Amino acid sequence: MIKSNKNLRIIGLIQARMGSKRLKNKALLKINGKTIIQIIFERLKAVKGIDDIILSTSASKENDVLTSHAKDIGLKYYRGSEDDLILRHLGAVNALGADAFLKVTADCPLVDVKIADEMLKIYKKNYGKIDFMTNCLPPTFPDGLDLDITPTLTLENLGREIKNPLHREYYAAYIMENPAKFKVHNFKSNSDFSSLRWTLDYQEDLGFIKEIFDNFKNQKTFFMEDILKFMDKNPKVIEVNKSKVDKTIINNIRSKSYHEENKK
Repeated sequence: MIKSNKNLRIIGLIQARMGSKRLKNKALLKINGKTIIQIIFERLKAVKGIDDIILSTSASKENDVLTSHAKDIGLKYYRGSEDDLILRHLGAVNALGADAFLKVTADCPLVDVKIADEMLKIYKKNYGKIDFMTNCLPPTFPDGLDLDITPTLTLENLGREIKNPLHREYYAAYIMENPAKFKVHNFKSNSDFSSLRWTLDYQEDLGFIKEIFDNFKNQKTFFMEDILKFMDKNPKVIEVNKSKVDKTIINNIRSKSYHEENKK
């Protein structure tokens, strides 16, 4: 029996761990006195359509510092498999009794509240008709504003279906590469901003994101359109991490790390 969309419990899930290879310990790097995890947590708290927020991280010892910080800032957490994200996220979702979750990764400190709310409205209205919702198939938003909404039922089904370890880690890519199997809804931007890099993966990205937060430090929150206006007036900001723009889009999927692993 499909649950009424009025009684849906949807949570925000922050996917993070300390094992970042390119930018060490990026989840706990600070901008204006706040860690990246804290920034994402606070921005997600402004999203009207979610009922709770949880950090989904690995059980490995190196993440002790991450969960300790989560405790300090009042962020719930779940610890599970290092690479099996289906299993780990299922544990987090079930811990909060959620029907679906909005996922944000730790490289997205500029996560946009308005985009999240719009996506959640569409998802709730069409609950039971969507197996997976994303805003990057193909990508039209800046790299770093990626969001997806996954029903718990979809994740449970994937847990039974997928045996390949790579796809258990990159389950979203598996869904996007198999459109005949799933009812996927893509939320598109009115204009194509996919060439813009707002994600956090390199030191240059940190420099760019710091410039954005420094500019808006006196505002309670800010959105994609505010950043675009700022960049129009300050075009040199784009140059800070321009060399790191990810142009690897295959089968409409923008994920350099996934495509590299897939080749192996």
